Amino acid sequence: MSLIDEVQGLCERLAPLGWHDLLLLHGLDIQARPLAEELSKELAVDRAVKGFEDFSLQGARAIEAGNPARSLLFHALASPNVLQAANGDALTDFATAAELETLLNYVYGVALPTLKSLQDQAGANATLGLVVFATEYRARADTPHHRHADLCFCRTGIARVGTAPALYDPQLRGFTPFVEAQPQAMRVIPARFGVYVAVREKGQTGPGWVEGDDQLDFWRPLHKVFNGTQCIDGFDLQVDLQAFHVNEKLRQFQLRKGQEADWFEPDISKPPFVQTQALAEWADSQLFGPGLCVPLAKHRLVEPAEYKGMLVSFHVPPDAKFNYIINKRFQLLDDGSVRDLNNEPNVEAIVLDGNYRALHFIDFTAEGWIKADCPALSTAIGLNVAAYSILAAPDFYPACGQAQLSEWAQQQGFPERIWYSTLAALSERRVAGNPDLAGGHFVLEDKSITAVLTAGSPSQEGQTIGDSASAKRQSCLADTAAGTFSPGWEIAGDGQFVPEYVCAYLLGSPFTEDVRICSAAGGYWPAVTPDSARTFEPYVSKPTIIPLTDAEIGLLEQTSWDGLTGPRLITVDGRQVVECTAYAYSDYTRNALDGQLSLHLTGQTSQAEYQQRILAMQSAYAAVDANTRAEQGLWSVLSFTPVDGVDWALPRADLKAWSVLQEQIFFFRIYRYDAISTPSDYTKRHIEVLELVELFIGDESLLIKRNDQPWQITPRG
Repeated sequence: MSLIDEVQGLCERLAPLGWHDLLLLHGLDIQARPLAEELSKELAVDRAVKGFEDFSLQGARAIEAGNPARSLLFHALASPNVLQAANGDALTDFATAAELETLLNYVYGVALPTLKSLQDQAGANATLGLVVFATEYRARADTPHHRHADLCFCRTGIARVGTAPALYDPQLRGFTPFVEAQPQAMRVIPARFGVYVAVREKGQTGPGWVEGDDQLDFWRPLHKVFNGTQCIDGFDLQVDLQAFHVNEKLRQFQLRKGQEADWFEPDISKPPFVQTQALAEWADSQLFGPGLCVPLAKHRLVEPAEYKGMLVSFHVPPDAKFNYIINKRFQLLDDGSVRDLNNEPNVEAIVLDGNYRALHFIDFTAEGWIKADCPALSTAIGLNVAAYSILAAPDFYPACGQAQLSEWAQQQGFPERIWYSTLAALSERRVAGNPDLAGGHFVLEDKSITAVLTAGSPSQEGQTIGDSASAKRQSCLADTAAGTFSPGWEIAGDGQFVPEYVCAYLLGSPFTEDVRICSAAGGYWPAVTPDSARTFEPYVSKPTIIPLTDAEIGLLEQTSWDGLTGPRLITVDGRQVVECTAYAYSDYTRNALDGQLSLHLTGQTSQAEYQQRILAMQSAYAAVDANTRAEQGLWSVLSFTPVDGVDWALPRADLKAWSVLQEQIFFFRIYRYDAISTPSDYTKRHIEVLELVELFIGDESLLIKRNDQPWQITPRG
């Protein structure tokens, strides 16, 4: 079947479902015949129609050959912000993932290029390659250039592991991590890969680029490669994608133990020390189109490692200072039974003293590559360039991006850096792919694999003016991942002094060890991760930066994100103390084994709300004159929740005071603390309260009540 026939079938299916009338607002009649002629005519695009505000100002046709960003029909069906019919009602049916890929093929194939014309487009002396990219069509707010909606590309694709199969949400034009009525389940998130004829050229300067990019080589996509005769003139193409993924954290751990290793070759080149099977697969192309890499859903996020039917363990020496972040909390006894050291009152001393065997655990994160197999074009072009593929840990804030947070933080101009180290997205790092991966597809000189870019030159186009909401969906590109590698979240970095390349084998084993450290460190580790600092006893150097709500940490009888319960105010011997979980007795690996991790609540947080929380926390600190990081470290958060201005369930100020608070209001109860002690329940800590402060923080003003003093109104700092 020809591409235009497939597109016509798509239009016929969607036309009576509100799409015909919607597109008529722009002068496009998807029921007109011949359809190809209708799709190529010039339109009077109305960017006042909701969802089309960020359609490229240069776009004037339903299909602009070779340019999805200027193709109105593709924008309408692929943008996550096109949700309303012409009459304002919600659209109820959308293009499938496979149909969007077919439409994208038509965009590139409608004016059939020759290989020579692609070379001419690149430049006579330019180098062409057959390059694999992770791809995603994004609203303007989520593009690297912020000028208009665009198809974005990255040579690094990030899928996410989980405990339930992938689920495509047509309304989001993407995948959702949520499992209805199962808050402690999380779906795997796929990554979309595509093959493109691309040109190697120097980067640029300006929005979306990093200093020094003008001196580095980048691959810029020119033309999508797909099966059949309608892709490149003179070729009948057959394109296949090959994938390789590996998790070798246990092997690398044993290698780096050196003479103290517990396991050796050939054992450590076999599972569970090296896992290459049952990690990911290609989705059904009939349902999702080709190129969708899907992690396999597992019963649990982590599992005890087994070899030849026996549990695998390693020796923990005294005062063990491994180069690895690894769980040491489960002792394998001589009789084969397992002792959970978390249940011992002196767990830290036991681990420090060592001289026992600890269980190894496996997770199903991995790294690898995606390579195109297209013999005809590989022969004609010569260069075949693989993409770097990451099967990463779950993202507890799927609607929030690291690059957007970094950009926003720079715009705020905080008087003091509120994060301990540099806040950076993976897309901003210039590092190579792991050169030691099987196949030898990555070299240290190729440092642009994590950059997110677009096909065209947006600097030549004006910026659209209308609203452009950030998509509330999970992304598979590197600008939504963390670029701080120690301890790491999505990926780690390796190199003698400064990370030269990314790798997965230096991540925590299992990944839940990284989650525990990163989250408890508050703003110490700068990434879009849960900030659980207030769940544990406070540390001066690690104050709360992005507070979790009372519901998210299990204080309101809802499933907490980490299986723990947040702090509460109690009375001991006639004095008020805060009781919290002792950090030493938190073990996210155990909680993962018990199925207690959840993104059900945190995953509802939008990018805007995440940023609002940071500003509200800073305002709360400012209200008690804690303006430096050191001063903020003397305070901890007891309660935090968004409220509405007429929610009288919480302690309230008088009605007149409430009237100054508008729109979003946050309630805080924070305390300045003193001594920290251990009660009879050694898994808890008691923190002496020196001062207790309550705040209602609005957009411009806040209400504050210090100890037993009356409420006061003050401008928000």
